[in-house]
Amino acid sequence: MDTERYIVAVEIGSSKITGAIGTRSLKGVVTVLGVDTEPLTGSVKRGFVVNPDEVSSKVKRLIRKLNNRIGASKKIKQVYVGIGGQSLHAEDHMISRDYPEGTPITEDIIKRLQEEAREMPIAGADILEVVRTGVLVDDKPKSGREEIEGSNLKMSLKLIVARDDLKKSVSRCFSGEPSVVRYIPTPLSTAYVALSNEDCQAGVMLVDFGAETTTVSIYKDGLLRYLSTIPLGGYNITRDIMTLKVTEPEAESFKVRLGSAKVMGEESNITLRGESSSEIKSLDLSKVVKARIEEIVANVNAHFEYAKCDRKSLGAGMVIVGGASKLSNLAELIAEKCDIRVRKGALRQDMLLDVASQSKSADYLQILGLLYCGKENCVEVLPKVVDEPEDEPHEEVKPLSPKEKRAQEKAQEKAEQERRKREAADAKREEKERKKREKEEKVKGPGLFGKLKEMVKKAENLLDDENDNF
Repeated sequence: MDTERYIVAVEIGSSKITGAIGTRSLKGVVTVLGVDTEPLTGSVKRGFVVNPDEVSSKVKRLIRKLNNRIGASKKIKQVYVGIGGQSLHAEDHMISRDYPEGTPITEDIIKRLQEEAREMPIAGADILEVVRTGVLVDDKPKSGREEIEGSNLKMSLKLIVARDDLKKSVSRCFSGEPSVVRYIPTPLSTAYVALSNEDCQAGVMLVDFGAETTTVSIYKDGLLRYLSTIPLGGYNITRDIMTLKVTEPEAESFKVRLGSAKVMGEESNITLRGESSSEIKSLDLSKVVKARIEEIVANVNAHFEYAKCDRKSLGAGMVIVGGASKLSNLAELIAEKCDIRVRKGALRQDMLLDVASQSKSADYLQILGLLYCGKENCVEVLPKVVDEPEDEPHEEVKPLSPKEKRAQEKAQEKAEQERRKREAADAKREEKERKKREKEEKVKGPGLFGKLKEMVKKAENLLDDENDNF
């Protein structure tokens, strides 16, 4: 009997959709069975889906890829979906309740009030998650799950909210199967796998540099204290490079291969060539990249003031994650401009992950966070098809006589000999044709079709390496 619990997660970004499937053991060990992606261009703008038909089609293709990793006997029936975007932020909320003297204030009472807060109406906004940040019983702090008697309960919350049509735009991409178990704010799930308990206690700023947005979260004393989104990301740098008269793919390639957030030593003005024979000067590339990334870093720096947070109080400094955080020398630039210790994010050490998945975990923190937050099994085992007995009676088969049986055996032997002769003749003919083709290719070399075939084969090998992430 199949007792494995499968978790399936999907994150819809501005430049790609990422999906992952994994199993979680009873001890909490996550085994990542695969991570797959589908590229997107212009269908998602800062978290909002503007072309649901295309995104829905890509989601279905992604689910098929993930389903292929677990075989035809199983089917993905539901998924966890990450949600984010420009409008995502946290708002403070306070709940106060009076009870008869000596009332036991239990965890069930507190959770019930949290769920009530989730349904609270906010004009033009949708509450995606409710995070508890403090509980007072008769003005005394309540920590942990212990039961306290009292007559007054005060609970402070962070409401994670976004524009009211953000989740609706994403939900249109998941009509039919698979269904969505839960929408999870991606900044929360990413923080869960990228920040240790020690980080959150000491104080830390987590900055997720995405394609079109940059999300800033601050944790202190083990609790979320601030969350906001900046409408700038790595794609802004790509668009700026395109002003140097190069195509978007070339601009992205220049950024990834040669872009730098800082000038390290003297910089010569050499000519850089793109994949389509385009040319730009290295100094022009450097100026464009630095101007935009310094603007993004300045916006990040401003959030210390917006959050009323003393950067010196963040003992764990700043942790940077996301695709755009890979820009060369970005950590050094932030440390200089924001006057804070900076490190690149990685899967926290106490997370249990199979050895094969550890090597590339830093590249997939967002989707891994969604996997870890998943609790319900997302895969069903399909029932085996059993042949139904026929209702009509079978005709009675008379046994063969010894003479008839010998004649049948001889006929079968003869048919088998003829089949072997045909196979031998076919193999000999194919070998002769193969040697003839090899001889012709040695003389003529590979033709246009042969070269194209080789290029396609190389491309397929590269794609296989890309998709075989874990």
